[in-house]
Formats: sequence, structure tokens, C-alpha cells
Amino acid sequence: MKRATINDVAKRAGVSKTTVSHVINSTRFVEEDTKQRVLRVISEIGYYPNLMARSLTTNRTGIIGLIVSDATNSFFGDVLRGVEDVLQPKNYSIVLCNTDEILIR
Repeated sequence: MKRATINDVAKRAGVSKTTVSHVINSTRFVEEDTKQRVLRVISEIGYYPNLMARSLTTNRTGIIGLIVSDATNSFFGDVLRGVEDVLQPKNYSIVLCNTDEILIR
């Protein structure tokens, strides 16, 4: 199945791609009925932004790297959960790396 695009949303909602973008990013006022129509179409067709494409235009990935010495240590599970709880509402993701307690000089 093909992934839904911003073009698909715009066409189905009867608005421009720019309007869809403004609804998604809250960058400009959009009439409430238009906004609700766009959001309904987004929900119906399962559209979600392409984060890689967005990172190319914003120069931000929204990804934070977390390096731990031993991922099997339960302490780091608690740390990871806490970091994730703070970052997730801010739309950040985590990449976890395990060093196996090996120091590189």
C-alpha cells in the first residue's frame, strides 16, 4: 500500500498543499472548518509527515543519541524511560548505543 502524501490530503480535502502544511505546522491562521476538514482527511487516510524530508528543510532531525555502557544493566532502563518520557511529548526520538563498557581513546 502506498504511503499517503500531503498532495493526497490536499486533493481529498479540496485545499492547497500550503494550507495542509499550515494546518500541520500551525504556521498560519486557517479557518476552523477548513482546518477540521484537513484534520479529518489526515485521520481518514493515515497521513503522517515524512520526518526525513522535514529534517532536510529544517536542518533538525529531532533525534537524540544516548550512549550507555551496559544496556543490560537495569539502571539504564530506568534512565532511558525517564529520558523518553521527557522527550516524547516534544516530538524527539532516541537512538540508543551500547558501548559494552569498552573505552575508545
